[in-house]
Amino acid sequence: MSPFIPFLVFEQKNDQGEVRVWQQYDRRWLDFNDGLVQSEIILNSPELLPLPLNRAMLAGMMFVDTPKRVLLAGIGGGVTARYFSACFPDVKGEAVEKSEVVAKLAQEYFDFPSNKNWQIVKQDILDYVQDCPEKYDLIVVDIAIEQKTPEWLIERQFLQQCRSLLTKNGHIAFNLLVDDANGFMHGVSALRAVFDRRVVCLSLATYRNIVVLAFNNTPTYLPEDAQTRLADLESSWGLEFNQFYQQILKDNPPNSGVF
Repeated sequence: MSPFIPFLVFEQKNDQGEVRVWQQYDRRWLDFNDGLVQSEIILNSPELLPLPLNRAMLAGMMFVDTPKRVLLAGIGGGVTARYFSACFPDVKGEAVEKSEVVAKLAQEYFDFPSNKNWQIVKQDILDYVQDCPEKYDLIVVDIAIEQKTPEWLIERQFLQQCRSLLTKNGHIAFNLLVDDANGFMHGVSALRAVFDRRVVCLSLATYRNIVVLAFNNTPTYLPEDAQTRLADLESSWGLEFNQFYQQILKDNPPNSGVF
């Protein structure tokens, strides 16, 4: 097989759809045969997050300290766990995924951490948040059904349960995927209501996705403080925090929440 052409590493079809793993050169990615790349890694470079969405979901780090415990709601390929394990090995976390196939692929094809600090929980996130004994500094909610955020993810009960799992200075990074401006306002309004307006939006060029950051309490570093941290953050995290900050300034009018 020519290395110039992506080749299929894994494929499985079932009643829920199709799951595929592809590879080209040192890139490996997961998709559901719907035109979207769900997860991507660079083999032998766990410190890199190739997809802009995965990087943007960590933009909240400019407002808080490095997390000690992380919850991933929706594992995808487990790339965020892989990244934390490589760059911040003391961070612990759980990745909640109800699909047995996706959980297995994360372990077998996407280098999900095999150490004791990271665990895959094969459970519906709706059930997990009801009985979870842990508290998290960061919760990453990245779940879509048919390329859209399901309504139950932005229902008040689920969001309140997520907030109850946050530490005092914890926050949620929410991947909001909607069809139009009305859907965006509906989703953001739901998050603002539960998180007392402590919400920041971050749009991504060429993506429909909007990253919404929702904070349990007033962030440790307010916007003017966060700006002074950007160079150090970019060095330690390897992420484009200055670009995130400038886009956040454009996306969030004064007095709209954290700004």
